[in-house]
Amino acid sequence: MSVDMAKNEYLLIGADQSMYTQKVRAYMRNNAIPFRDVLPDLKMFKTVVLPNAPYAVIPDLMIVDKATKKYKLIQDSKAIIGHLQKSHGLPVVTGSRRAFADMLLEMIIDDFFFLHALNWRWGFPTQQKYLEYTFGDTGGKSSEATLKNGARVLKLVGSRTASLGLTEKTAEVFREQLDAFLDLLTQHLESYQFFLGNQPTLVDYAIYGQIGSGLFRDPVPYERVTSKYPTVHAYAQRVGGTAVRWGSRDVVQVEVEGDTVVACESTMGMCRSGTVGTDAALNGGIPETATRMTALLLKDYLTILEPTVGATLNFLQSQGEKDEVVVPRSFKADKVYEFALHGRDGKEVREKRIVTTHCVWAMQRILDSTYLPEQRAEVDSWLAEVGYLQEWKRIVGIWEAGGWRVDLTEKGTVGTRKNNSSAKL
Repeated sequence: MSVDMAKNEYLLIGADQSMYTQKVRAYMRNNAIPFRDVLPDLKMFKTVVLPNAPYAVIPDLMIVDKATKKYKLIQDSKAIIGHLQKSHGLPVVTGSRRAFADMLLEMIIDDFFFLHALNWRWGFPTQQKYLEYTFGDTGGKSSEATLKNGARVLKLVGSRTASLGLTEKTAEVFREQLDAFLDLLTQHLESYQFFLGNQPTLVDYAIYGQIGSGLFRDPVPYERVTSKYPTVHAYAQRVGGTAVRWGSRDVVQVEVEGDTVVACESTMGMCRSGTVGTDAALNGGIPETATRMTALLLKDYLTILEPTVGATLNFLQSQGEKDEVVVPRSFKADKVYEFALHGRDGKEVREKRIVTTHCVWAMQRILDSTYLPEQRAEVDSWLAEVGYLQEWKRIVGIWEAGGWRVDLTEKGTVGTRKNNSSAKL
């Protein structure tokens, strides 16, 4: 047991239908970190979350001192996992290319891929009652009151999808792109158990969060996706720790001779053939299929990231002589831009969406840790294989020339002028 677990208890405020709650839960389960779940409700947000964190969002990790019962709160799945990784001495991805790829894919999945899950969640009236119940069930209410509460919540959260570019115009292309991604992932899983090789990393937990909370949970997509992509379903259960599956933590192969066990070998890291695969981590490489999946998503995500970086800089530079500025999570509805979305056979649609700024902080984390100047030559060689090196470098250049950095703090996402940012938060 780590020192942190000996001293503290973990309470996770979240919900099954939350992509980012499921991401954190999977990470904690797979790393044998005990925790208890807390359902969020209005009282929880008023008394626990908002007094200690900037936003009324989930998940939130309460770290409770067992002796004093005093607690502190960590918000955001990236920050929570980062804290757990550090405090428990858990493995991190090694190799410049792999570490960068892991964080880049985590950012893309968290900030963009979730629209694929929402596309299946909101687009089918036949599962409306199920959604009302699951979004309204915070405990202690009758079924009728739960459905009524859920309808109110759905109206609030579902109304934002069009502003994020999920419309009738893009719905079909989102489904085509999701199928293309899952086809590649199925091919990839013939040789590797996880995205970057044979051990789970951040991108696996991010993917699980999206598909585990929506595609493999909501009724309509569950039937279609599990039937069409059973290998991906098994992968999700392996990452999520929700079933006894080949390659799951603690699942072993046993061989006996008479009344004696002669071998008890972990299935973690074994290929479909039953042999231990060549893990890309051994030579610092990235599987070719992982590179192809990255290219599929990054092509469109860059058309979101670049205008977001530009809009965030424009906002910061409009603040006069201030050295520290709280950056809104999203800008007003009139601050929209056009992004691209590609389906099969190169089909492209373009749609407008509002500016949401969380990805700028996610990019800042990458610049601070896996895209440092001394790492860039090696990382850039992989981005050239992906096919979007120049686009990435242009966006990074625009941000770094702007004279600001951003950090997630108790005040929210805060921009700080670089000449006044000696203390990173």
